[in-house]
This record gives sequence, structure tokens and C-alpha cells, in this order.
Amino acid sequence: MRILQIVNIGYEAGGAEKSVRLIAEGLGARGHEVRVLATDLLSQGQRVFADDLVPAIAGHPVRRFARKFWYGRAHRQVRDVVREFRPDCVHLHTIGEFSPAVLSATSGTPRVLTLHGPEDWTRKLLRWNLPSAVTGRLSAADTARYMYLRCVQRPAYLPRLRRVDRVLAPSAYFAEAVRTDVGRRVPVHVLPNGIEAEGAARPLEALDHVLFVGRLERVKGVDVLLDAFRRLGRGRLTVVGDGPDRARLEGLAGPGVSFTGWQEPAGVSDRLASASVVVLPSLWPENFPTVALEALRMGRPLVASRVGGLPELVGDDNGALVPAGDAAALASALDALLGRRDVLERMGAASAARAGRYGVETFLDALEEHYEGVAGR
Repeated sequence: MRILQIVNIGYEAGGAEKSVRLIAEGLGARGHEVRVLATDLLSQGQRVFADDLVPAIAGHPVRRFARKFWYGRAHRQVRDVVREFRPDCVHLHTIGEFSPAVLSATSGTPRVLTLHGPEDWTRKLLRWNLPSAVTGRLSAADTARYMYLRCVQRPAYLPRLRRVDRVLAPSAYFAEAVRTDVGRRVPVHVLPNGIEAEGAARPLEALDHVLFVGRLERVKGVDVLLDAFRRLGRGRLTVVGDGPDRARLEGLAGPGVSFTGWQEPAGVSDRLASASVVVLPSLWPENFPTVALEALRMGRPLVASRVGGLPELVGDDNGALVPAGDAAALASALDALLGRRDVLERMGAASAARAGRYGVETFLDALEEHYEGVAGR
């Protein structure tokens, strides 16, 4: 089959892009012809895997708002790629940087849409596109943007979204969240992301090393983790990642905390291998984070907020769930694990067992069935 993958970012910036790269490489190895189309957002100096790049939306705020509503250049370039490549199926991933124009440009071709996170059209999750959502009360600027998303952006997406052939959601939580958005005629399927098999789980190296991996922005709850670590009063904490909140977070950090910045995938694997516990202290409803899958594969316990799809990955067997934003509960959960080799190894083994559910080949098998289903094969 000829399959066109469309995603906002053309390098491995996060879980959505990693999934697209896995799909492109995996299906290519199976004999399919796969092409990846992305924007050049934040791609300077990065290892880009996309085959075609559309210039990212830029300019003053009024122009950016207008192009988020309808980005003519994206419409033309996507349409031209579709006409030239003639895909049997288009797989849409994150599409906000293309605007609703990407849905018009791909109409007439069988389409599958994977929901990776809160988008500009998901009503139940809409407020999580706004920085002040973590405070519980939107700022004046975010209130204005929310009304733009709700009353302008979302209505531009919905009629076009309701003509895609199938929606895939990595978590049951997100599948349920978008059913009313896409309408009754579009089937929604739960398809967890796959993870590459990179050997057996690694032996435990340390008993007191806490690890966070992710983008440094307020919704990720790293400030809650720093507070919990101060309360814990022992061990060491490594924060892997970069983002707009890094400087503030470094200012909040106390003894025993180190920030590494962004790491290549091999570097992230090394950090996971050195960890005792991996923490996801998110304040927003995570979907199905790749770092959680990587921690499972590495055989590491997880401590996570009870939000979004995280309870589908973490249970009493392989870690602990705590209320989002509760630093005391997070510190208590970590205190119950750190320094206890028997508990860490038992929970790590349970994580490794869970990882077996998410093998990349199983994921690709399911994708092929979905593609063939919408293409009428």
C-alpha cells in the first residue's frame, strides 16, 4: 500500500513524532511505500525524518490566528503531495499546524486520524491548550483564546473531521473524550502505541534515583515533583528535557536535583536504565505517553498522576497513582519505594510484563488492518 503520514513536527520531538517514525520505518520494512509530510516547526538543527516540509505558520498574531483558521499554503502543498503520491490511505496525526485546510486537501482519500493529545477541536480537552489551565482559572488572555478556539477554530474543524473514515486513540480515556466531537458516524477505536523491542529489561542499578523525562512546561507538573522531592529529603532527582518552564524550575530546584536538557533517544534510554523510579506528575490528562512505555520496557516502576490515560499504564502491580498536584501524596508514594530493592524489582518485573502488550509488530499489524479496512481491501 501507499500510505501518507501527516504530522505537525518532522523530527522526533515527542511521542507523536516517535510513533510516526516507527510507523514509517516499520511499514517500509514490510514492503509498503510510506511518505511523511510535516511542517518545519522547530526543525532547525534537528534530525528530520519527514520527506516533505510545509513552512510553519509564522508572522504577527493576527496573521497566525488567521492561518490557524485556514492555511492556504498548507492546503496547496498537501493537495499537491496527495495528487502526486496517490496514497491508498492518509494517516493524520497532529494537524493543528496545518489548520483545517489539511482535512480539505486530503478529502476523497481514505483517512485514519490518530489523536495524540488535546487538539484545537476536542471540546472536553480544549482548555488544556491554554497555559493558565493548570491554575484552575483561565487568565484574561487565555479566556479570549479559549473563546476563539471554541467559537471559531473548533467549528472550522468539526464538519471536516466528521468525514474521516476512522479515529484511533491510544488510550480508552481519549477515545471516550472525542466521541461526541467526531460524531456517531465515525468509528473510534482504541489502539495503544507500540514500542520498539530493545532487549530485556535492564537490571536495577540504583535504589534512590528518581527520574522525570518530558517537556518542561507547567502542565507536566515538574514543580509538584520538585516540591515532593524536597519533602522526601533523600535520594537524587534527574530532570531530562527542555521547554519554556526550564529556567523557573531550575530556580525552584534544591540539593540533589540535576537538569540534563533535551537528550537523544539513546541518552534517554541510558537515563531510564539508571533510574529506580520514573515519575509522571502531570497536571493535564496525558494520553499514552511514550516515556511511560519506555519505562515499562526498561522494567522500571512508575509513579504517576491519576489523570487521562495514565491509569491504563500504571497500577498497584507496577507502581502507584496519586492525585494530580498533590506533592505530599507524591512524596509518600516515592518514600514507599525508594531504597527497597525487593519492591523495586518486583514492580519493575511487572512493568516489563506490561510492556509485552505494546510490541511494535503487534501495533503495526493492527494499523495494517485499519488501513485495509478504510481502503476497502
